[in-house]
Amino acid sequence: MNHPARLCHLVAVLPRASAAVLLLLCGCSALTSPTPTSPSVLGAPTVLSSEPWSFAGQPGRLIRTGFYRLYTTETDPYLLERAPLFLESALAHYRTALAALPEPPLKLDTFLMGNRDQWATLTRQVMGEDAETYLLIQRGGFSSGGRALLWTIGRHDTLSIAAHEGWHQYTQRTFRQWLPTWMEEGVATYMEGFLSDPIDPLRPVFAGWANVERFDQLRAAAARGGLMPLEELIDANPQQLIALSTDDTLTYYAQVWALTHFLREAEGGVYRRGLELMLLDAAQGRLGRVLSATGARQADPRSPLTHHGPETFAAYFAVDVATGVESAPGVKDHASMAAFASAAGLAAPQPPVAAQ
Repeated sequence: MNHPARLCHLVAVLPRASAAVLLLLCGCSALTSPTPTSPSVLGAPTVLSSEPWSFAGQPGRLIRTGFYRLYTTETDPYLLERAPLFLESALAHYRTALAALPEPPLKLDTFLMGNRDQWATLTRQVMGEDAETYLLIQRGGFSSGGRALLWTIGRHDTLSIAAHEGWHQYTQRTFRQWLPTWMEEGVATYMEGFLSDPIDPLRPVFAGWANVERFDQLRAAAARGGLMPLEELIDANPQQLIALSTDDTLTYYAQVWALTHFLREAEGGVYRRGLELMLLDAAQGRLGRVLSATGARQADPRSPLTHHGPETFAAYFAVDVATGVESAPGVKDHASMAAFASAAGLAAPQPPVAAQ
């Protein structure tokens, strides 16, 4: 029997929740296999052109691929060789890992600077009077308006942050409506995990669970009783958290990473369709209509939904996060999802096949 209310208890309410999530992440049978590089990426030349480019007197390269323009002053031959294929492979992963998502309508501009000073200069030029907020970032970089501004922080970590910010870059450029913050950041952290192909080390093999940093933070927070309740987690703002506590912010990211895994994998995948629908609806600009159909207090599809975590969670997973009560007892989320899909003029979701 399926129990939607379990989600509230397993993910974040009590210390034992961490044990359940950690077991989920450790259990090989509960996880999807690593995602190899897409055949479409493998079958075509990754680098279309490479030409000289400079920034503030520093020589660099402009590397063009199918979907990216990579501007870089990086000098490490390993990163220069690997980054173009990594970006294209990450994009293929974004579009297939959790839902069949559209390709970006325009080229994605990624700036990979050789050091933080160069990155800070670029940030001031690109962000203008808003730059000071971004200059508080101590590691990696950020994305804004479909552009990613990064600096090198070591080989593996540079690629990991490129995968995280690349998800934001992709949704900023492609999605017609914003995801709620917990989902946007949860998917971004899910996209960070990768391994190297043992046959061709330059090729990434994406695996959301291959993320030691998030796992260790989750385990440490669980051990000290520092996990956020689900109701608080999905309504939190990481930008506000960082002003209060770096550790709490890292725990937030670890928990939304774990929550994304849970929604993707737990209980035989019974929450997976809701996860897929939320991504598809945001990509196609239907999230506002869905919230209207559920009676949410805000349904303007042009408005950011970053402060509507509880409403979107209840709509797509049919669980009241304050009480842990499912809206369609005994029927899981599919009856209620079908009802609001019909009211919004959307196709009704199909119940998943029970795990064998």
